[in-house]
Amino acid sequence: MFKLVLFALFCAMPAAAALAADLPAYPFIHADGVGSATVLPDQGEIDFEIAARDADPALAVAQVQARVAEIRALMDENGIGPDDVEVRDLRKEIVKDGSAEAPSYEIRCGVKLIVRNLAKWRAVVGPLLDKPNLDGFMTVFDTAERARVEGDLMREAVAAARRKAEAMAAAAGRKLGPVSAISSGEMKNLSRAMNLAPGDFGRYSGSKSEPASRADLLAVTLLKMAQPVSVIYRLR
Repeated sequence: MFKLVLFALFCAMPAAAALAADLPAYPFIHADGVGSATVLPDQGEIDFEIAARDADPALAVAQVQARVAEIRALMDENGIGPDDVEVRDLRKEIVKDGSAEAPSYEIRCGVKLIVRNLAKWRAVVGPLLDKPNLDGFMTVFDTAERARVEGDLMREAVAAARRKAEAMAAAAGRKLGPVSAISSGEMKNLSRAMNLAPGDFGRYSGSKSEPASRADLLAVTLLKMAQPVSVIYRLR
């Protein structure tokens, strides 16, 4: 029995040492903070695919090329230069239909358009939604001021973490010392060492997202931005 106890203690020592190595060797407070803002975007991007199917692959390619030419003309009408029009990933797939004697061919390519003047968003997206052979629409918006906004949110998050840490230190009868570590996100090793890491429960969703509606694709949506920080302060 004595040998079994010694063996168990010996096996537990590496785990305890690893746990201690994840924690600072001085009194500290760990606090999180988040800065968030809703921002008006100033540019948008729409991604989609062009697809055409025919028993003659040359005819399918011709349909795709015709749609590409129409899209370039639409962009030119709205003052959008060729650098903001990207056509990529042209590919051919054989589609077998049991009722047909010969297989048909599907030609696909991806398209990405950047609209830097959102006053023209509906004038660009509306005609695209009405064109044949186009599918898989996705939109995303951004701001040219992203770097500045993210910097502001970082300062807001650090200030929030400090307020939280000061309140905890005061409640414990201690004073807050200098910052000894900071991360733009969760300090995962520290959180796990203190049994604070979030579990995986509820992260999986079996439902598939529905295709975006016409109204959703035509709408310019606000940007909801957030910047978390995780800070370790020494205690005095």
